[in-house]
Amino acid sequence: MFQRVLVTSEESYFSSQPLIKASALSAETAHIEWFQSVYNSAFETATAQDQSSQEDALALYVTHKLNQAGQHIEDLELPQDVAADIRWHPSFLKAALQESERYQPDLMVVPRIRKHDLLDWLIGGDEQELVRRLHEPLFLANEQPWQVHPRIAVAIDPFHLDKRNHSMEKHLLEVADHLAHKLAAELHVVHCFQTLPQSVIYDEHLIEDFDSLQQQVGREHRQRIESLIEPLNRPLGGPMLKLIVGDADEQLPEFCQQERIDILILGAPEKGWVERLLMGSTTARLLNRIESDLLVIHDK
Repeated sequence: MFQRVLVTSEESYFSSQPLIKASALSAETAHIEWFQSVYNSAFETATAQDQSSQEDALALYVTHKLNQAGQHIEDLELPQDVAADIRWHPSFLKAALQESERYQPDLMVVPRIRKHDLLDWLIGGDEQELVRRLHEPLFLANEQPWQVHPRIAVAIDPFHLDKRNHSMEKHLLEVADHLAHKLAAELHVVHCFQTLPQSVIYDEHLIEDFDSLQQQVGREHRQRIESLIEPLNRPLGGPMLKLIVGDADEQLPEFCQQERIDILILGAPEKGWVERLLMGSTTARLLNRIESDLLVIHDK
């Protein structure tokens, strides 16, 4: 499925899992580039007076890291063609974005790094910025390996006010189904929705039959989603459908934890700058709350 894969990492947060998972998600004919950004401000300060010596030392260090990366790739014995690239850069985010622009991958893999920083929590860190600025699929990988038979969940919302062709949902389901086949995984389709609270209903006849109204809304959501997943033909059984009443921000993290989901697939619909400013993105808000690996697919 994925043929050009870019795996990125910082020197200080090394883990083999992003490479291993990238290989599992990729076609055997794929080319994987493992990009690492390295930087040490103390080294630059100490060698600043001698530019020539600094450049020589940096070149030696990068060569050393390339040799280390090459040996690690060889030890992993991955089936794909894997090449390493090292760059000295003070910002991992900027280096990763530059490498993505140069390499033009169809999947970018980034390790999940838990930062307990209030500013990151409030306005978003590197993960949120990558979701905002990238257009190719983005896979955020944990250090923990998957279960022997992974559990994949795809979150869909076929009730858009601005478009009714469900192209985004169909694409998410196709990606999820393909990966479930490839990884021999259990596939879940989850949809969070809100029914109208009784407090906002002013028609007394509707208030009297509020329970029936809720059930009707639930049936409509189920019917629409079942029509979307009907084409999925899985020899090990169809995907498991879970409808949850409530906000996705609260319900999806709880669902993933309870069901031990290894990979959650989310869509990132394109929005205008006014909508992003006023409402933000459900996908971006979920990044700090979901513990599973995340595959974010952008709306084309």
